[in-house]
Amino acid sequence: MNGSPPVPLHRNRDYRRLWAAHALSAFGSQATYIALPLVLLTATHSVTDFGIVIFVEIGSSVFLGLPAGVLVDRIPHKRLLLCCDLGRACAFGLFALAVVSHRVSLPLAVLLAVVNSVLGAPFGPAASAALRDVVPPSQLTSALSFSQARAATVTLAGPLVGAALYAVTPVLPFIVDALSYLASAACVASVRLPTRAPEAGRTAAAPRFLRDLTTGVHEVRRSPFLRYTLVNAAVVNFAFHGIVLVLIAQGAGGGDDGSAGFHNGAIIAVSGVGNLVGSLCATWAGRVFSPRALVLVIGWTTAVLVPLLPLSGNIAFTGLIIGLCGLTAPAANVVISAARLHSVPKHLQGRVQTACDLIPALIVPFGPLTAGALLDRLPASTVLLLYGAVLAVLAVFSTASSGLRRIPDLRETPVPDPRPVRAQPETHA
Repeated sequence: MNGSPPVPLHRNRDYRRLWAAHALSAFGSQATYIALPLVLLTATHSVTDFGIVIFVEIGSSVFLGLPAGVLVDRIPHKRLLLCCDLGRACAFGLFALAVVSHRVSLPLAVLLAVVNSVLGAPFGPAASAALRDVVPPSQLTSALSFSQARAATVTLAGPLVGAALYAVTPVLPFIVDALSYLASAACVASVRLPTRAPEAGRTAAAPRFLRDLTTGVHEVRRSPFLRYTLVNAAVVNFAFHGIVLVLIAQGAGGGDDGSAGFHNGAIIAVSGVGNLVGSLCATWAGRVFSPRALVLVIGWTTAVLVPLLPLSGNIAFTGLIIGLCGLTAPAANVVISAARLHSVPKHLQGRVQTACDLIPALIVPFGPLTAGALLDRLPASTVLLLYGAVLAVLAVFSTASSGLRRIPDLRETPVPDPRPVRAQPETHA
């Protein structure tokens, strides 16, 4: 009924099952994150082979980004999600058989990486686009904050669980991975989603597939807000991947192997905890601040915090700064993602999302690459200050950006009056 208030997320059956499906799918991927290199190293005794597998998987994901967006807009989300889950369940189930029979090889691992990329590329955009079918606009910020919390939790727990399963028997992480995709498929099967693709019915003849690949890019180019989100994500990814490498290099050069491992592990763990707590607080922050104000506060806070990193070699101080940066980042991600999800036409969700993700993904490797080149020539403290300067430039750009001024404020989305409408007595002339 139009006059009834929206159902709370914790009582929204379709949202809960879609959230669980995405969590199970992500958990399966993280569970084998530790196991795959160990199995491959045991079989081939070559670190280079694992590097090849990682390169193929990342390269395939980037290359398949735009085609995946077209599929998300052309195929009903439920059908696409089910195909991705069932296909990956079969792939990891077959790989588990190879592990049991001691037939793991580099070509087989590369094939698994390609299949995982082909089926994983459309899953995330399809699951995000499906949120609009199960969650009203007024609840998008809350829904996405829970998605950020899910990602942080899975990133923390998944590799630990995978390592524990591998310690029992090497094949167990892959069996659990396959089962997690089957469980995800079961959740998706029970979600009520439209049976028609978002693009269906818009035009009598669908555009050619190759021409359709650039539709999302054109939409980003013509929208100042979408262009801003792309620049923001690219710069933040570049800076923080470089900062992490600098901190890891500092830890490796600051003591014996044991202390270096503790230093680097503590930084990664604190960053993950900060992300988790920040994700849980993102809904509150989105209610208190306007989206533009929140993005600016977070941008300037980060630009001020990062230059403090060179002031002390104390691991507790470093962890505090990294934790605070991790704490603030999810709120900006949530409000930007919610605004983009709300403002982009439904039939363009997949293509726009993959177009916005493409350039930041391409930028990621250059952060560590630049950091490594700078560390060969400059002290670590100077490199950290340079990355802080990059974030300060982004904060200035954000303050002046007309694109950020156009970010939709979902707090202003009309909410139906929860009071029942009373019938008016009939009057006769």
